[in-house]
Formats: sequence, structure tokens, C-alpha cells
Amino acid sequence: MMVETDDGFREAFNMFDQDNDGFVSQKELKKVMATFGDPLTDEEVQDIMRESNSDGKLISYSAFCKLMGSGFKASVKYDPEEDIKHAFSLFDLDRDGFISPQEMMTALGGLGVPLSAKEVDQLMGEATMTSSRRVSYEVFKQVTQNGFASAS
Repeated sequence: MMVETDDGFREAFNMFDQDNDGFVSQKELKKVMATFGDPLTDEEVQDIMRESNSDGKLISYSAFCKLMGSGFKASVKYDPEEDIKHAFSLFDLDRDGFISPQEMMTALGGLGVPLSAKEVDQLMGEATMTSSRRVSYEVFKQVTQNGFASAS
């Protein structure tokens, strides 16, 4: 009996597994990495598929966890602040230091999470707790680290 541990990778896996079939395909891997601003060549995709010990076509959740775990272990100078800054930059499309409702809608849509204007407004309101509906880096950081309750 094999017991899978999450190690916080389930949410990341679900972002890659865009068709929700329980596997990450080459196409999904390439698309999501490009969305994150790190496009992969076909050769890099093949290397990742080989490294995952998959059949060369699909990455299972357990293989994904092993890949992620080995990637983090290999990264001696891992800095979570850099991850947050990078994530913020994926949303701050006009690079003005704030995420507008339109930028939020566009970025989430690109990640396969389409929201209506009303849903984005509600999300922005919960994050900012103000009427401005613009998310600063500091608010983004607080929400990503601690959830909505601490953003105020």
C-alpha cells in the first residue's frame, strides 16, 4: 500500500492538470509553463517527462510530487519571496505595482480559472478590504502567505 503525501503540491498539480484527468500531459506542461513566463522547448518537455519516470506522455500526481521535491532539494538558495514576486508579476500585467480587477480576470483566465466581473470584484474586495479594488504587492504577499483574513 503506497501512501501519498501532499507536501503542498496538490494545488500546483491541479493548475497543471487543466483537463482534470489526474495526469499532466506534455501539452499541459508546456502551456502552463509558458503562462508562468517560463516557456519550455520540446526538448525540455521531453527531459521533464523522462525525469518523471512517466511513460513519456503523462505525469501522475506521485511523479509530479517527486519532480517538485527533487527540484526544491536541488535549489539550495530557495527564496519563497522570489516566488511571491514572480507570481505577483504574472498578475501585474501593466507593471504599475498594483493588480487591477481587469488584470486579475485576465491572469486567472489564462490559468484556466475564468471568473465573472462580479466574482473578481468580490475577490478583490476580500483581498483589499477597501473600495479601491487594487491589490498592492504587500496585500498580495499577505494573502498568498496567510489567506484573506490577514490582508486587512
